Amino acid sequence: MNSTTALASPLTAGLALVTGLVGVLGARFDLIAPVVGFVLFAFLMPVCAAIALLLGLIGVLRTRQGQRRGGASQAWGGTILSTVIIGWVFVLFYGRAGAPLIHDITTNIEDPPTFVAAAPEDSRGGGFAYPSGGAQVPALQRRGYPDLGTLHLDLLPREALWRARHTAEDMGWELIRSDDESGETEFADTTPWFHFVDFVAVRVRADEAGAAVDLRSVSQVGGGDLGKNADRIRRFLDRLGHAH
Repeated sequence: MNSTTALASPLTAGLALVTGLVGVLGARFDLIAPVVGFVLFAFLMPVCAAIALLLGLIGVLRTRQGQRRGGASQAWGGTILSTVIIGWVFVLFYGRAGAPLIHDITTNIEDPPTFVAAAPEDSRGGGFAYPSGGAQVPALQRRGYPDLGTLHLDLLPREALWRARHTAEDMGWELIRSDDESGETEFADTTPWFHFVDFVAVRVRADEAGAAVDLRSVSQVGGGDLGKNADRIRRFLDRLGHAH
C-alpha cells in the first residue's frame, strides 16, 4: 500500500513549480499583471513548496523500512524538488531582505527632483509627491542607503545633461519628458522579468564644480522595492561618473 502523503508530495511540488513559472512567464510576456506574476512566484510558489516539503518528510517517515508502505521514491522526489524551489526563492530574495520598506529613493533628500510626466501614473494617487510612501521615507533612506548623494561633474550643465540623457537611454530607459531649460528629464524603466514600470527623474543644475546631477527613482506599485531603486541610481551614477 502506498503512502498518500508520499504520493502527494511530488504532485504538490510540481504544482508549486508550475505556479512560479506561470507567474514569471505570464508577467514577462504581458499575459498577466506584473503584481499578479510576482505574487504567484514570490509567495504562492514557496507556500506550495513548503506544503510539499512537509508532505515529503511525512511520506519519508511513513515509507521508511519496516513501515510496509510504498512510495519512498515519490516522497524523496517531492522533498528534493520542494527544497530546490524554496532554496531558489531564498537565494533570489535573501540578499535584498534587509532593504528598507520604501519605494522612493533620491540622491537629494532635502531638494529631490520632481515628477511631471510620470505623476499621473502613481497607482497610489499622490502624483509621486515626495516622499512617496510616508514621512518616514527620508529617515529610512538615510539609514539604508547612506552612500547615495549628488554627483558633481566638471562639465558645463548642457553637456552634463546630454551625457545624462544618453547614459539613461544606454541603460534601456524610455524618455518620457525632457526640458532643456530646467535641466530636467524623466524616464520609464521596465523591469526585465515581471515588467514592473518604475520612473526616474534626472535633474542637472549648474554648481561651483560645473554641474550637479540628482536623481529620483520610484516604483509605480508596492510598498517596498527590495532595493531596486537604489541599485538603479547607483548603476546610473557609476556609468555617468566613469563616462566623464
